[in-house]
Amino acid sequence: MANANLTNSGHSSMCVMVVDDEPLLRFHLQRLLQELWEGVDQVITVGSGLEAISMAQEINVHAIFMDIKMPGISGIETAKQLRKSGFSGHLVFVTAYDEHAVAAFEHEALDYLLKPIEEKRLYECIKRLQSRSQTTVKYELDSDQLTRLLPRTENVNTLSWINASRGDSIHVIKVSDVFCFIAEDKYTSVITADGEFLIRKTIKQLVDELNPDVFWRIHRSAIVQVSCIECVKKDDQGHYFVLIKDFERVLPVSRNNAQLFKQM
Repeated sequence: MANANLTNSGHSSMCVMVVDDEPLLRFHLQRLLQELWEGVDQVITVGSGLEAISMAQEINVHAIFMDIKMPGISGIETAKQLRKSGFSGHLVFVTAYDEHAVAAFEHEALDYLLKPIEEKRLYECIKRLQSRSQTTVKYELDSDQLTRLLPRTENVNTLSWINASRGDSIHVIKVSDVFCFIAEDKYTSVITADGEFLIRKTIKQLVDELNPDVFWRIHRSAIVQVSCIECVKKDDQGHYFVLIKDFERVLPVSRNNAQLFKQM
């Protein structure tokens, strides 16, 4: 990028927070902020709205870059609670919505960033933050327009834990620890770093309960966690196969779901 790193002369200490439930996304944004904004002394990352609220009460945060759609408490609700708790720093929303949707809340937050975040766009956002660095934010995030951008509550996927069996034991497994789900006769195998477990839920039931941004159904008999995919291979007949990290089985991708990987 042609532009030099931005500096914030005269400012002795500044902390910025990134809030996103996707580890790769928040660490990517953290790295970009550290590279582009020289005046920032620390860029901290948290994975949920509740963590952000707690952290903001302990340290002085200049600006928060926050995802809108997160499990548990959304970015919008987090912002409202931050304001109620006395947070007066700047808020930047990070969203996957298109430009027409995010325009509805541009006047409520200082800025917004569309995923995937472009370096040039982030640079412009930092300049806006710098120009407002001496300004205390006084508005309340209480906009009906913002709320309407959130998915309906009945469509929010909330499955976080699974009770699965292995032998005579029942194990409580965190969904984020699951590599993949594979249909096996009358049961579904749950694959984790600790081995395989069994549940009675069908793949179809799991699809309705899992976060579609985190888990993809690649076949009628398989769901994989996207972050656990090591690579995707294609054979001479045009069939796709998914390789999961630390899992020896190769999982086929159905023709109907091959479009998930054709842009890779």
